[in-house]
Amino acid sequence: MRRKKEVLRSGLISLAICALLASCNQGFDNDESFSSGVSNSVLETPALDANCFTTLTNSDGTESVKVTWPVVYGANGYSVNVSRVDNPASPEKIIGDSIVDGCSVTFLKEEDTKYRITVLALGGKDGNTDSETGRYDYSTYLPATLIPEGTDIADYINSNLPNSSSEEQVFELKGGAEYTMNSLANFKMNKVTLRGDKNSRAIIKVGENGGFMIHAGFKMKYINVDCTDMTAEGGILGLGKLENAADSAMCASITTEALGYKALGANQDGYVIVDPVVIQDCNFKNVPKSLLYGNKKNWSLYDFRITGCIVQLNNAGSSNSVLHLQGASNGLIKNCTLRNNTFYNVQENSSAYFLRYSNSSNAQPKKIFGDAKASYVIEHNTFCRTMTGKDFANNLANTNTITTYCCYNIFEDVFRLYQFVQTQTVRTTIGNTISGITNAVNSNDNGGRKDSNGNPLATEEVQGFTDWSKELDLTATNGGVDFTPTGSVAKQNKSGDPRWYK
Repeated sequence: MRRKKEVLRSGLISLAICALLASCNQGFDNDESFSSGVSNSVLETPALDANCFTTLTNSDGTESVKVTWPVVYGANGYSVNVSRVDNPASPEKIIGDSIVDGCSVTFLKEEDTKYRITVLALGGKDGNTDSETGRYDYSTYLPATLIPEGTDIADYINSNLPNSSSEEQVFELKGGAEYTMNSLANFKMNKVTLRGDKNSRAIIKVGENGGFMIHAGFKMKYINVDCTDMTAEGGILGLGKLENAADSAMCASITTEALGYKALGANQDGYVIVDPVVIQDCNFKNVPKSLLYGNKKNWSLYDFRITGCIVQLNNAGSSNSVLHLQGASNGLIKNCTLRNNTFYNVQENSSAYFLRYSNSSNAQPKKIFGDAKASYVIEHNTFCRTMTGKDFANNLANTNTITTYCCYNIFEDVFRLYQFVQTQTVRTTIGNTISGITNAVNSNDNGGRKDSNGNPLATEEVQGFTDWSKELDLTATNGGVDFTPTGSVAKQNKSGDPRWYK
C-alpha cells in the first residue's frame, strides 16, 4: 500500500510539472499574453553610468568591456554605438548602429583609450516611439596627477614622491606643452606611469645633467624628449646609482636574495626590477649616449619593452650602447621586447654596441632569476647605423633555454647581427634584411649562420635611406623623417617599422 501511495504521489507531481511547462510555453508563444504595460509613449532613455561597465578576461589574455543597461519597458530592441574618441574631432566607430535584442554589448578593451557609448531604445510596437539617446564616456586611462605646463620634471618628482608607495603613481603631461628636466628625476621605489597626450605630445627638454632614474616599474608613454643639451655620463633612463647605504637600504626588498631567486638557484648578488619597464610611443631627439643605462651596478630587468618609438641618436664616439647594462659584475634583461620602432644614428660609430651586458656567463638567466628561461623579441623595427662598426650585441648568454625571435626587421648599415642571435638559443629569423655601407656585411649575417629552422639571419639588401642624417623635428609627424624601404624583399615582407608603410 505504501508503495502505491509513493507511485501515485510521483505521478501527481509529474502531471503538475507538465501542466506548468505547458502553461509557460503557452505564455511565451502567445505575444498577447504578456505586455510591458507601456504603450503610445516615448520610451525612457536607457540609463548608463559607471556601474554598467565590467571588464572580462578573454581566453587569449586580452580584455573586453561588457556594457549592461537596465531594461526599458516597451522597447523593441536597442540601437547601440561604440566609438573610440581619443581624437574627438575624428571618432572611430567600433560598433555602429547595431540593433541589440538584449541589454548588453561587449567590445575589445584597449589600453589608454577613450570611448563613447550611446544606446537608443527603439519603439515600433504598441504605439511607442524611440527614446532619447543615452550616452556615457568611458575611459581605460588610469587616473593621473597633472604636472603643470612649464614645470621642471625633476624638481616636481623629487619634491612630490615618497621613497616608496604600494600604489602605482600616475603623472600626466599637458598635451602640446613644454617641460624641462635639468637634473635627475628620481622615482625611487615607486612604480610610476608618466604619460602625455596621444594626439598632442608634450616635449621634455633635457638639460646637461637631466634624466630619469628608476628603481621600480616604470612606463613612459606619448611623450617626446629633446636630449640635445644632455651631456651626463649615462643614459636618458638610468637604473639606480646606489651611491650610499641609504640607497642600498631603500632597495633591500629587490635583491636576488630578498626576491627568493637565490632560493631557486641563483648565485649572483644583484637588484631586479620585477614590474615592467616600458617606453611606448615616444620620440627621442639627439640621444648622445644610452637610452637605457645600468649605472655600472648589478641591475637586471624582468620585463623591458620599447614599442612604437623613434629614437634618433647623436652618438659619434661614445662606447655607451643604446641598451647598456655593462660595467658591473652581472645584469641582464630576462624578457626583452622591441617592436615597431625606428632607431637611427646621425653619426658613424664603431665604438658602441646596440645591446651590451657585462659578461656572458653572468648574463645567464639562472644566475640571477633562478630559472634558465629568457626571451628576446625584436620584430618590425628599422635600425639604421646602430652601430656601423661594432657588434649589434655583446656578452649575451648562449644557452638553449633562451628564445630569440628576430623577424621582419631592417638592419641598414648595421654590423654583425649574428652576435645577437646566439647559436645555442632557440632562434627564429624570418623576413630580415641587412646592408653594410660603412663596413661589408659579415657572411654569418646573410647565410653563414641559420636559425633553428635553417633560415638565414637576414637577406642582404640596401634600402637607400637618406634621412639618417636628419635630426628629429619633435613637432612634426613621425619626427619629420622618412625611412620608407625601397628594397623588394623588405617591401614584400613589410619588414621594418610599420609606420613607414602607411
